[in-house]
Formats: sequence, structure tokens, C-alpha cells
Amino acid sequence: MKSVVAWALFDLANTFFAVAMLSFYFPLWVVEDRGTKELAFSLALGGSMICVAILMPFCGALSDATGERMRFLRWTTYGCTAVTLVIGLVSHVGLALILFGIANICYQLGTVFYDALLWKVALPGRLGQTSGFGAAFGYLGSALGLLFLWPFVRAGGHQAAFIPSSAFFLLFALPSFLMIREVPSVSSRIGWLAIARAAVQRLGRTIRSARSLAGLWWYFCASFFSLSAINTVLVFMGVYTKKVMGFTEPQVVQFFVFSQFFAIAGSLVLSQVIPRLGAKRTLAWVWLGWIAALALVTAHPSEQWLWVAGPLIGFCLGSTWATSRVLLMELSPKDQLAEMFGLAGLFSRTSTVLGPIAWGLLVWDPTRYRHAVLLLIALLALGLLLLLRVPDLRTAGR
Repeated sequence: MKSVVAWALFDLANTFFAVAMLSFYFPLWVVEDRGTKELAFSLALGGSMICVAILMPFCGALSDATGERMRFLRWTTYGCTAVTLVIGLVSHVGLALILFGIANICYQLGTVFYDALLWKVALPGRLGQTSGFGAAFGYLGSALGLLFLWPFVRAGGHQAAFIPSSAFFLLFALPSFLMIREVPSVSSRIGWLAIARAAVQRLGRTIRSARSLAGLWWYFCASFFSLSAINTVLVFMGVYTKKVMGFTEPQVVQFFVFSQFFAIAGSLVLSQVIPRLGAKRTLAWVWLGWIAALALVTAHPSEQWLWVAGPLIGFCLGSTWATSRVLLMELSPKDQLAEMFGLAGLFSRTSTVLGPIAWGLLVWDPTRYRHAVLLLIALLALGLLLLLRVPDLRTAGR
């Protein structure tokens, strides 16, 4: 149980980076404080995500070949926190965006090794519960990140959050570094070229296998478009609430902390609904909830209605990850679960390129924020239409 708690605490720890650098204070520093367009942040994020997509198969092969996850998780964490600390000291926005890209690559690759640890720390038969436990810690970390970093922001501005976020990341990651032990499967001398070749070959095999399963491939395509919209909301909602809705900084913090608790509720409630409706139908309703929330923001762009849409977005956010994981497990061959989760991660990362860059291009003209939200609704609707082509295994089995 100690290993499970230590593992879950890392999910809480890395959320400090997500809050400070991906969703709130760094985008606000770039757009508000430095007067840079959202597109600049979108390009830095998209470029780093392309690098992550290229490197992910290699990291997965490296993890499998060495049997070590913690060593590489520590390296990526140290890299991410060190670069984040430096961003807190620089004033040139171009340099800061380049450093952000490097820090994000370390952060995203660290999740590959972190997810792989789930198979080690979970008790037999409790894989799903352990995964949900970690997710709950992650949502809790989002709320704590906003609350812990707010005093620094209030005293020194948005950039003042970067160094503390780095420190909190390291602090809460320490239990996993100290308490999770692994026995390497190979010597420390690694054949890097052989691992790279194995990674490319494995990725090719996994893609061919997924394409042979029509339902799984349609799910990957559906998730690509829906996650393009969802990830854009996560990245730019902080900027949107301030620039468009006119929220003050304390209101932004209150709004997102409030909405975050609905994300926790969503992940817990939907775990009870999935066995009754099935993962596919549940996910379809969740994506409809996303569409409804964004349509509400578009139809009634006011502070009062945003306080209604925010909790609905939070609820759907928690529900999305909980339900998607179950549907992926239902559609995947049981002896290829790890590979299919890796391929799902690849689609997830590349989806972060399309939505934010399209958003940045649209809102180059500040009068087109409504059009940008409509684009997100269209992406979600396309994802929902593709999801309908995924077979319902509950019905098929009858």
C-alpha cells in the first residue's frame, strides 16, 4: 500500500507543473504580461508535443529493455524542474518559450515511465482501482497547485509561480523516488541503437495490429479529434476567463478550484455508471456533455453562465479519462494492453498540436474567440460521430 500511495503522490506532484506551466500562469505570463499572441504559446506547445510523439516509442522500448522506470522517471523529473526553475529567472519571452518546450518534453516523457510503474505497484486484480486512485490524487493536485501557488503570484506576478512550482514538484515526488524500488533486468550498459531499432519495429507492429481491429482504430481517430478540443480547453481556459470573461485573478483561482472538485466527482460517479451503460455509451454521453458546456459558453458568454459551464466541464473532464481507459481496455487484445496504451498516448500527444494551434490562429484577431469555441465544438462533434462507428461490445456479446 505504501508503494501505491507513493506512486499516486507523483501524479499530485507533476500537476504543479501542469497548473503553473501548461494551464495557467505561464500562458498568462506569455499573453498578458509579455503581450505575446496565444499562437506563440501554441507553437511552443505543439513543437514540444511532436518531439514527445517521436520519442515516446523509444522511451517505451527503453523502459521494457532495462526493466527500470524509476531511474528514467527521476531523470525526466530533474530535467523538467531544473528548466522550469530557469524559466522563473529569464525575462526574454522567446527564450522562455524554448525552455518551456524542453521542460514540457521532460514532463510528458516522464508520464511514460510513470504509467509503466502502475503494473508494478498495483495489487493483483486492483489495476483499475489503483489507476483511479492516482487520477484522484492528480485532480487534488490541480486544486492544491492553484492554492499553493496563488500567494506567490499575488506577491510577485505570474512568473513568481514558476520556481515554487518546480520546488513543489520535487517535494511531492520524493516519496515515489524513495519508496518504489526496482531490480534492473539488464546491466547498465545499454545498446541504444538496438533499443531504437526495437522501438521503431514495435511501433510498426502495434499500428498494424490496431488497424486490423476496426473498432480500436475508429476509437483512436475519435479520441484524436475530441482530445484536440479538450486539451485546448485545458491550455487556454485560464487565458479565456481573464481576457474574454473579465475575471480577476482571485476569481480565476476560485473558479478552477471549484470546477476541479467536480472533476473528482466525475471520475468517481462514472466508475459506477460504466458497468450499467457500457464504456462506449458512457463516453458518448460525456462528450455530449463537453459539447453542451462549450455551447453554453458560446450562447451565453457571461460570468454567471460560465460558473454553470465550469463545473460541467470539470465533471466531464474527470469522466473522460476514467471512461476512455475502460473503453480502450475493452477494445484491445488482452495480451497487447501495454502496447495499445502506448499508442493511445501517441494519439493523445499529437492531438495537442491541432487544437491549440488552430485556436491560436483564430484568436490572432481578438474578436474571433466565439469562432474558436465553435471550432472546439466541431472537433468534439466529429469525434462523437467517429465514436459511433466503434462497436458496442456489450450489445455484440448478446
